[in-house]
Amino acid sequence: MPAESRIRTVVLTLQYATRSSYYLDWVEAFERSPLFAVTTFNLFRRDQRRAAGRAVADSELVVALHSCSADTLEYIQPLSGALKARRGRFLMLVGNEYNLPWARLGDKRDFLRAVGADYVGTQLPIEAGRWLYADTGARVVALPHALNDRIFRLDKPDSLRPIDIGGRSARYPAFIGDDERNQVHDLFSRIGPKFGLRVDIDTGSRLDRGGWARFLNDCRGTIGTEAGSWYLEQDDRTVLEIRKFLNARTGAIKADGLLHSLSRRLPYRAKTWLKTILKVSPLRHEAFEEGEVSFAEIEARFFACRPRCPVYSKCVSSRHFDAAGTGTCQILLRGRYNDILTADAHYIALDPDLGNLGDAITRFRDPDERRRIAEAAYTLIKERHTYRDRIAAIHQTVGAR
Repeated sequence: MPAESRIRTVVLTLQYATRSSYYLDWVEAFERSPLFAVTTFNLFRRDQRRAAGRAVADSELVVALHSCSADTLEYIQPLSGALKARRGRFLMLVGNEYNLPWARLGDKRDFLRAVGADYVGTQLPIEAGRWLYADTGARVVALPHALNDRIFRLDKPDSLRPIDIGGRSARYPAFIGDDERNQVHDLFSRIGPKFGLRVDIDTGSRLDRGGWARFLNDCRGTIGTEAGSWYLEQDDRTVLEIRKFLNARTGAIKADGLLHSLSRRLPYRAKTWLKTILKVSPLRHEAFEEGEVSFAEIEARFFACRPRCPVYSKCVSSRHFDAAGTGTCQILLRGRYNDILTADAHYIALDPDLGNLGDAITRFRDPDERRRIAEAAYTLIKERHTYRDRIAAIHQTVGAR
């Protein structure tokens, strides 16, 4: 595409010591695309925030990536004035579309409304995104994550992979009212070896992007569930009640407080070390509730009598695309996965009550069945769900005047 016909685009991101691979994937997808003339600004740096404020004024399109809102709005809020006064259009890809007391969806919705966002990109199924952002004034666009096939490649055949079932994932906190992902990881950690499987599952640490790609290439299979919660709310009322209840009991360092904000300046290893120290110290951090609060207690007190979200509120995760791209067979809790992955065609499906666990493991242990599942997912994702496909969809949407 001729340079003069590309859409002049400002991409806003937040880059600091974190290990969410898709943050980098989305930045690189925009920067490598021939459809957009991109200038990227890292809002974690004060000088780049100032420069971004000036660049927004004359751009044809401004895109705020997930990192700008996933855990905090602290770094994009100073650009509110510039975004309101922009001449071009504004697309915001909202990060962490589930309720947390320190990263409230209500605040993200207020921000979209305040700056007059033209588009909001949702990872959720489109009907859930439309419900969640119904009154923000922004047009909702379905933009689930995708495959970065430059990084997540099939580099090692199944026969040479030393791990049967592998996993790296942070535990979901009790706040969200959903324990399915934690249950699946705990279950396979416990029973995998009893079935003769070589298991390497860790929910206490995460790998960087290259390390995650290499790890998946060492795994014949991986496990998981859809991302998010069945109890999605527009106003965060339940998680705020839970926070109040827990703080009244013992108190805690708040995940949206000054200390947590300062910790973002630390290297990743230092943050991991601090997290380990907090687990054995008398100090508590509300984001690390393992051992301090029972999920069963929170569920019984706050969720047992509450209706679920009126729309299907769980979604496919970036990790499902990563695994598909590396040819790693997935054993997943049965779900919609944004109607992209089909149960027992693209993944081995676990029933919600886990009653078919034995059958699922038997299927996984069959090399032909395992390869059939992995190859079907690989073909689908490579052909239709790369980041190039997502960027083309964005171009088609914002290019339509």
